[in-house]
Amino acid sequence: MNKAEKETLLRRTAPSRQKQAQEYLQGRSPGTMQRYAPDAHADPEQGWVEDEDTVRRLVEMPTAAPDFRIFWDNAYCVHDLYDETDELANIFDLARAAGTEDRVVAFASTSKITFPGAGIGFIGASPAVIAEFSKRLKAGLISADKLNQLRHVRFLPTIEAVKEHMKKHAEFLRPRFEAVERKLTEGLGDTGCATWTHPRGGYFVSFDGPEGSAQKVAALCADLGVKLTPAGATWPYGKDPRDTNIRIAPSYPTVEDLEAALDVLVLAVKLVAAELARAERA
Repeated sequence: MNKAEKETLLRRTAPSRQKQAQEYLQGRSPGTMQRYAPDAHADPEQGWVEDEDTVRRLVEMPTAAPDFRIFWDNAYCVHDLYDETDELANIFDLARAAGTEDRVVAFASTSKITFPGAGIGFIGASPAVIAEFSKRLKAGLISADKLNQLRHVRFLPTIEAVKEHMKKHAEFLRPRFEAVERKLTEGLGDTGCATWTHPRGGYFVSFDGPEGSAQKVAALCADLGVKLTPAGATWPYGKDPRDTNIRIAPSYPTVEDLEAALDVLVLAVKLVAAELARAERA
C-alpha cells in the first residue's frame, strides 16, 4: 500500500478507529482491517462502496497460490432503504475480463428477504468452481428442500419481483433507521463521546462509545429493561479489543418502542462515559 492509499484509508476511517487503522498500517494489527472490509452500502465514516478500480485490482492482482479465492459476501445487495442506491462494480465481469473468473466465489441468500428459517442459500462462481462445489456437496447433501425452492421461485420469479418486494422492506425499515439517527443525534450528537454509522441499507447501525464502555453500557441497558445485541458482536469471537462497539438492530420493535429504547441507550452511554471520564481524571 503506497502513501496515497494509506492517506485515503485514514481519511475514510471513523475517528474512533484511527488508532486501529494506524496499527494496521504499521503492521502491528493484521486482523484490524476486517472492520473496513468492502461494504455493500456507502457510509462516510465507517465502510464504503469500493470503486471499480479497487474491485478490478482484486481480480487482477498477482497471487502466491494459483487457487487463491475471493469469497465475495455481498449480503445486502438488494437491501436499500432509499430509491437512490449505491452501485458496486460487478466483480464477475471484471474477473472474466482479467482471465481470473475461477478466483471469485460469491455468496447470497434469501434469508434476509423472505424468512430467516426458510431462506435459500446459493453461490455464484465459474463453471469449473461450481463443478468442484457440486462434487463435494454430493457427499454431504442428500437432497435440497425442493418445495421451499418452488415457493421462492413462484414468489420471486424475476429480479423486478425482488425489487418490488424489497421496497416493502424499505418502507418498513426506513422509519426505524431514521428514528435511530434522530435519537442518537439529539442525545449524543454534541457530546463528543460517541460515533455511529449512517447506513443507506442493510439491517444494522454500528455504534461506538468511549474505549472500555460497550460492556458497561449493554449491562446498564439490560438492568433498565432494554436488551441490546451483545457488545462486541461484530468482532471475531465477540472480543472487541477496545470495548467500544455495539451493533444496533432496529428492525424488530415498533418505532415507539424503539424510540423509548434509544432514550435508555443514550442515558446509559452518558452515564458510562461520565464514569469513565471521572475515573481517568482521578
